[in-house]
Amino acid sequence: MKAFYSFPLIFLPTLVTAIPSDLAAVELDKKACIPFKNPLTSVSGCCDTVSAELFWVDILLGIGVCCPVGQVLDGFNCVAPTFTGKPVCANKTGTDIGIQYGHCYVLLSLNNNYLGHDSAEKYVVMGENPGVVFRVCGDTTTCTTSADQYVGINGTWWMQDQFGDPNGSGFAWLGGSGDLSIVNSTDLALIMGGSPTFFGGSCAICISFPPGGAHAPCPLSPGQSHLGIAANPNSCQNFYWQEVPCRSEK
Repeated sequence: MKAFYSFPLIFLPTLVTAIPSDLAAVELDKKACIPFKNPLTSVSGCCDTVSAELFWVDILLGIGVCCPVGQVLDGFNCVAPTFTGKPVCANKTGTDIGIQYGHCYVLLSLNNNYLGHDSAEKYVVMGENPGVVFRVCGDTTTCTTSADQYVGINGTWWMQDQFGDPNGSGFAWLGGSGDLSIVNSTDLALIMGGSPTFFGGSCAICISFPPGGAHAPCPLSPGQSHLGIAANPNSCQNFYWQEVPCRSEK
């Protein structure tokens, strides 16, 4: 007869894999930390989006500026929001026209309507989508050439449209021909110039498109106006330029 032996049942404690609190914190930091490259220094960093906000200058290239929560982007600098809404004036009369490379502006016409888009892609004053934010760029790649420097009396620049093509993605540029419009190709972006003027007690800049000038290419409804290139370099279009925070590309 076979012997049967009884063995006591031993219950082992359930094995639970636990993450230590410090490791959990590291994992949380990884989720909250977004890598980016500074546009001016090209130094790579990681922006903690719990305590800071990452403003994308070029989201595809991973270029951005990390600012503490509550601050905004003034050019490529993090500042407290202290913009006055007053038209900019020359920093040094006879030397510059008052706007700075890398900084952002809205353009107000002399009849107090903001430059914006119509229902499609054309630029128009008193249109359906007013108040387009433009960055003044010294180049059409990273927009960092001469950053923070004032545009000289004979200086030129490109206008980065920070609203972009409503049917596209990302930022765009002011360009084209005829009725000037949003363009997505830097090859079609127009170089711009300007001269300081003064209206109603406020500084203004009369824009042109070198080597020619600027003029509305055809009539619109009363009160409206739009941008166009003029053959005569003396012809220009006046706007008050108000500095505003730059936007983050999405």
